[in-house]
Amino acid sequence: MSPVVRRTLIGLAFGAVFLSLAVWGVPLDDLGEALANAELVWLGPVAVVFLVQQALRAWRQQVLVQALVPTSGWWGNHAVLCMSFFCINTLPARLGEFVRPYLLLEREGVPLGAGFGVVFAERIVDLLAVLAMLSLVLVWVDIPPEPIVVGGRSWEVVELGRTVGLGLFPPLLVVTAAIAIFGEPVVDALARPAETVKRVLRHRMFTVAIDLGLSFARSFSRGLAAVREPKRLAAVLALTALTWSWSGLMYVFLARAFGVEDLIGWAQGIGVMVITMLGTLVPAPPGFAGVYEAFARGALELFGLRGGELAAKALAFALVIHWWQYGVQALTAFYFFITERVSFTALAARARAGAVLPEPTDPRG
Repeated sequence: MSPVVRRTLIGLAFGAVFLSLAVWGVPLDDLGEALANAELVWLGPVAVVFLVQQALRAWRQQVLVQALVPTSGWWGNHAVLCMSFFCINTLPARLGEFVRPYLLLEREGVPLGAGFGVVFAERIVDLLAVLAMLSLVLVWVDIPPEPIVVGGRSWEVVELGRTVGLGLFPPLLVVTAAIAIFGEPVVDALARPAETVKRVLRHRMFTVAIDLGLSFARSFSRGLAAVREPKRLAAVLALTALTWSWSGLMYVFLARAFGVEDLIGWAQGIGVMVITMLGTLVPAPPGFAGVYEAFARGALELFGLRGGELAAKALAFALVIHWWQYGVQALTAFYFFITERVSFTALAARARAGAVLPEPTDPRG
């Protein structure tokens, strides 16, 4: 069995499990009623917010790419981003991750290895943003308490999560930011105490985890080397903050569609978005079907949409925010597939092959 087939089957299995969790306890009649009663006029503003988000992400990608190809323009980067993200959200086993470096090579003249570096740097910056947003949500957003009982003892999930999050995320955020700004000297400084920790703990699990962490940190540092000039890095960070802050408005508008704006405002929407983004890191089927819904519904319930009618609205909200975004994204991708004369099937085949192409003589060719 090939690795791609194996990852696809694993993703399908995870999708089935999470889809079951997403619909658990919600009668289909209640779900249908929640969808039927939604004010779908609010889908228009959600689509506008999503389109502007794509434009901002294309601008950020342009800033990254111009460190390698100064003549790279926004429109070309916008086309690459829209087509590649559709492939990421459609192809199984995350094969779409290979598409963007390939398109950057063919359409913007970015060497393939450097294209993977650009994508890697962008992903890590987004992870940094997610950790920052999650920390802010844990500190400032009022989250309704949700106790669980294990072994006869009640645990406050929210307080436990806040304690763990505030103990873990801020230090990780500071270390990641230091590596992003100062590079490998920070990793070298971390390596010395890490060796001491390995000698003290003397356990293979900790040794492997520490070695992987240091290796990842070095790769992260090298991936950002091309954009570490202060103005460019500041622009990337500013655009990242603007992009994700703006994206929270989608949840504000959709909350109005379902009549739950008293529970889901901008800050809560950021929380739902962050938790859902982290959830989609697990293996998933094409489109993140099931996985997205489970984590989005779970996040919405965390902020108060739970029990009876609200649980049905939470599931309906998760389904709409997921597949409406996917539909809008698909339309923009199809536009560029047609106008730029790019074959989706050819991109899918290239992603499956994972082949390294020779650099074209004409960057626009």
